[in-house]
Amino acid sequence: MSSSQLTASQLTATLAEVYAHGPGKDVRPAPAPPYRRRPTDPAVPFAELAAVAGPTGARLVRTLGAALAPRRFEPWNGFNEHRAYPSPRAAHLVDVLLRHDGLDWLVDPVRELLYPTSAESLVAAPDGSVELVLREQPTRMPAGYGRLAEALAALEAGHVAGALAEAAAGHGLRYAVGTATTTSGPWLTVTLGPSTMPTWSRHRLRAVRSSGLSPRGFGADPRPMPTEAFERLVAAAYRPPAGSPVTGVRLRHTVAVGNVAGRTAGWYHLDPAATGRPGAAAPRPTRPGDATGQVQRAYSYPRTEVDVAGMPLAWLVSADVPAAVRTGGPAAYRRLLHAAGAAAQHVGTAAAEAGLFCRPVRAVREAAAEAAAGLPAGHDLIYLLLIGRSRVRDFAYDLSNPEVSP
Repeated sequence: MSSSQLTASQLTATLAEVYAHGPGKDVRPAPAPPYRRRPTDPAVPFAELAAVAGPTGARLVRTLGAALAPRRFEPWNGFNEHRAYPSPRAAHLVDVLLRHDGLDWLVDPVRELLYPTSAESLVAAPDGSVELVLREQPTRMPAGYGRLAEALAALEAGHVAGALAEAAAGHGLRYAVGTATTTSGPWLTVTLGPSTMPTWSRHRLRAVRSSGLSPRGFGADPRPMPTEAFERLVAAAYRPPAGSPVTGVRLRHTVAVGNVAGRTAGWYHLDPAATGRPGAAAPRPTRPGDATGQVQRAYSYPRTEVDVAGMPLAWLVSADVPAAVRTGGPAAYRRLLHAAGAAAQHVGTAAAEAGLFCRPVRAVREAAAEAAAGLPAGHDLIYLLLIGRSRVRDFAYDLSNPEVSP
């Protein structure tokens, strides 16, 4: 859709949606989401999917397991179980459907089953490829979240698509992302297969993700973050796996640097021209100062609950929403949310490799954070990543299936 075809009312409606997706409310005292029963229809095991998908079958099953299945259970954490991607309150706001010839099968990564939506039998494409539809379910969040739940579901869909891109690259499957238009908005679709050469390290897929330890308040280890870890995170933002939803979408990464070895505290704008290539010069601060303290003052919770000022990094993902909508139409805003979720997924994976936590959040007063970061006019804050090293390492139960895990 060209800018000449976009009406003023469409742009206004999209910007109103952006505004409605801001926090602006206390979501803590809210009822729990309703209990979700699993389908009762006869199910097909992943093993049958592997059989009908031909030579790509085993890789497909491993990819689904690596990206979607539970990884671990943390006894100290109030919200479980943990997968390769984060989910607010562990509500899991995205259902993955396997689609072929207009028929959908609900993917159950916990029991490694596919639940049919019709009486037809499972058939894969001749080359063994399958299409996945990422169906967003914002109503699973407590009612107190209001319309913010819509943004959280879209961001999580980006995380899931990013996790699938990483797992496909690690297991040697071609990956392509698209959209399916529905009454609820454009949902992401992912096509996996046929086989190709792996382009992603399996070591990355095995890294244990963490959202940090927080039984009584959330904060980071006060020791400085190693310089190498910071550089790895910067590189991850601009070197996604092939086909990731990040590709071709204009996001801006602005980082509040606090306690990082060899780095001046302050605001850093990550320029893709300088950071997305090997041997590039290290990013330099655009404005030295107490950047993480400024993010703390824009944060919705006090420092006694979330110690943002003590984090080594507070990573802001933003975009010029009006410009994107003028160029790409009203659906462009959803694409930005999906891309931001995928970008956060790739940064989070790099953090896991480095032994760090990466907690994506939206509990921030956007205007105050945008002003503190010095974002350009027209830019809206889409996502905030709190990154550091956990103060304590504790025991967790490994839930991964060794037969399908990386």
